[in-house]
Amino acid sequence: MKQEIERKYELKELPKDLKIETITKIEQTFIYDDGFTLIRLRKQTSTCGKETKVNYVYTTKTNGNIKSDNNYQISQKYEIEKYITKEQYDKLKKNKINNEIQKTRIVVPIDNCLKAEIDIYDGYLQDFLTVEVEFENKTKAKEFEKPYWFGEEIGYKELSNRKLSKMTEEDWKNKVTKEFIENNKRIIEKLIDIISEFKN
Repeated sequence: MKQEIERKYELKELPKDLKIETITKIEQTFIYDDGFTLIRLRKQTSTCGKETKVNYVYTTKTNGNIKSDNNYQISQKYEIEKYITKEQYDKLKKNKINNEIQKTRIVVPIDNCLKAEIDIYDGYLQDFLTVEVEFENKTKAKEFEKPYWFGEEIGYKELSNRKLSKMTEEDWKNKVTKEFIENNKRIIEKLIDIISEFKN
């Protein structure tokens, strides 16, 4: 079991020297949530150059005996992941409890051997765009100084994937500004061109 420690931000702009490591299309479904433990399914289609790979992942996340209200900036959970077959994935997905989340994740390196995960959401979450960074411990998470191209910290109080899966398009748009959405649209348009070039 590993500890997952993350911080989540708006994307203010694209860095001048964007270096893509991988691009992954993610289809994400939750099948269990009791406030303490969350079970998530993912279909991950990853692209690195011209190579494409599909994985199916079963993930259990837990806060231990502390009920989750997502009232925090730094996400800190324990996580167990395992690969499953397509057949297992298709069968388990029938038990979904909320909306499926669809997004494209672009992984780019940043300072201090960290990686930024830019998530472009699709479907009912179209125009939602975030960037997350995962840390090896809470001290490093607290000491993190965001790059110039990161915007305001969103945190996980209102806009975690768990919360987003329970929302409608109107719900999540009521929690962000029009400026946030318009800026996202401009950045996403550039990212789509970058993704196309990366795949070619």
